[in-house]
Amino acid sequence: MAKRDNIINATGGGVVVRGQNISRLKQNGLVVWLTASVDTLLQRIGEDEGRPSLTGKTHREDMEITLAERQPLYQKAADITIDTENKTPQAVAELIAKVKICCLIGDPVEHSLSPPIHNAAYKALGLNFAYITRRASDIEPAIADIRTNGFRGASVTTPHKVSALKYLDRIDPTARKIGAVNTIVNDNGVLIGYNTDGTGAIKALEETTNPGGKKVVLIGAGGAALAIAAALKEKNVNLIILNRTGAKAKELAKKVGAEDYGSLDKLELVAKSDILINATTVGMTESGETIVPQAFLHKRLTVFDIVYNPKETRLITEAREKGCPIVYGHKMLLYQAAQQFQLFTGHPAPLELMESVLVKALGGG
Repeated sequence: MAKRDNIINATGGGVVVRGQNISRLKQNGLVVWLTASVDTLLQRIGEDEGRPSLTGKTHREDMEITLAERQPLYQKAADITIDTENKTPQAVAELIAKVKICCLIGDPVEHSLSPPIHNAAYKALGLNFAYITRRASDIEPAIADIRTNGFRGASVTTPHKVSALKYLDRIDPTARKIGAVNTIVNDNGVLIGYNTDGTGAIKALEETTNPGGKKVVLIGAGGAALAIAAALKEKNVNLIILNRTGAKAKELAKKVGAEDYGSLDKLELVAKSDILINATTVGMTESGETIVPQAFLHKRLTVFDIVYNPKETRLITEAREKGCPIVYGHKMLLYQAAQQFQLFTGHPAPLELMESVLVKALGGG
């Protein structure tokens, strides 16, 4: 049923016991947790003698024990929570219908930490927004869904940052210059593309070092690398772009005016640089891989890995061992997400809260 469009899939509370159920529900819609007090729930259910007990105790005890056990699962599963006390079903339905939905479009999206940080920020500011994921191998129907369903906006991730451009109505000048978008805002049916990757990366980098005039090796030639390269050139850096496919490095270098480019055969240039940025996915999700041999790292080199999951990639670990100043990938995610939040809602993002949620999700304190 979860695969079907335009349906309401009303479930019992036990649906959360199997994680597979929630994954399927989230693939195609919004998961809403309807809450009420135990007294209200008992009143609604009534003395149904045919209702099996989950604990072997009284109805009240059964409900209290079961709710206590499942509440963390409900909180984790829900995109939004609605208190149904003293509300009619019609009133609850109207509240759900008024939720402004933002989504993440990409393939894959399951690993993303964007939903918890955006949703925590919405809740903190009391905004009637929800952020969900939509896995999409084809960007065209995904963008059509934004129009059809009246979504407020979307984050765009791999592999759609460049291909999304042609399906939008307007492109922000910065995004047009970069040639890629990571943000779509639905302004009353007009879809506008933005790019917050580059400015997010620069803000993260500037917490540790001023890139102006320095020699920077950027590894990668995808949508994120494109945005970061363009932002770096605005800081007048001496930019070298390296990529597994040298031709793609050359293409990106010519686009942004980089001073040099090449394949990974030129990684030794890292040893003579001031800043290293890994803008590839190498090192993601506990792979234990790194794209740069530790021998090329040195203590005067600032190392920035845009991979944020895990927080401590192998590149970051080996850079720390060499005494390098480091920039965590989650900082770029945080700052680009904060800009997206403001574009979606019109409100400044609660940065401290968003970072706290993000670090906790990555296993931090």
